[in-house]
Amino acid sequence: MIRFLSCCLFFAAVYCPLFAQQSYDIEAGKPAQLNGIDYGFEINNERRIEISGESFMRYEVTIYVTNKSNCTKLFFPRQTVFGQENLNELASFDCLNANGKRLTSKGGKIMARPFTVPYQQKIKNAEGKEVTTTTNIQAGHMIRNGETVNNTFIAIVPNGERPQMKVRIREIPDL
Repeated sequence: MIRFLSCCLFFAAVYCPLFAQQSYDIEAGKPAQLNGIDYGFEINNERRIEISGESFMRYEVTIYVTNKSNCTKLFFPRQTVFGQENLNELASFDCLNANGKRLTSKGGKIMARPFTVPYQQKIKNAEGKEVTTTTNIQAGHMIRNGETVNNTFIAIVPNGERPQMKVRIREIPDL
């Protein structure tokens, strides 16, 4: 029993920090920067609205990730303790003071696009001849140098406040 508990403790101490995400508070127009990648947001539209007799501010927020590292960032699928969900997630943005009323959002995610590699194989066709076929296989996800990936969501915050944003960043290893 003691051996089992010590193995569990070892696993928690060594492997769990690998799944942690770095988190930063950000302001509109002032992106967080990590390894040559900018993580930020801009406010596109704002207006005052009334909901059930209360006054709120409605913001249209564009979140973005821009690669300024002078190289393409690639990351490959890997099995984790928590499964293989959101393997292409670059960052998750949370609006801390959003209330989610009227089916609005409290945040958004930025996803990288997949990249594929060609794979050639020789197969025999119906006549018995050997032919070469090429198939594109998804090898992972990428964000090219200079590329910006963005997403937009609508947040409702208390009257007189601006969105208070926090970004959780997935670490992209240098290859």
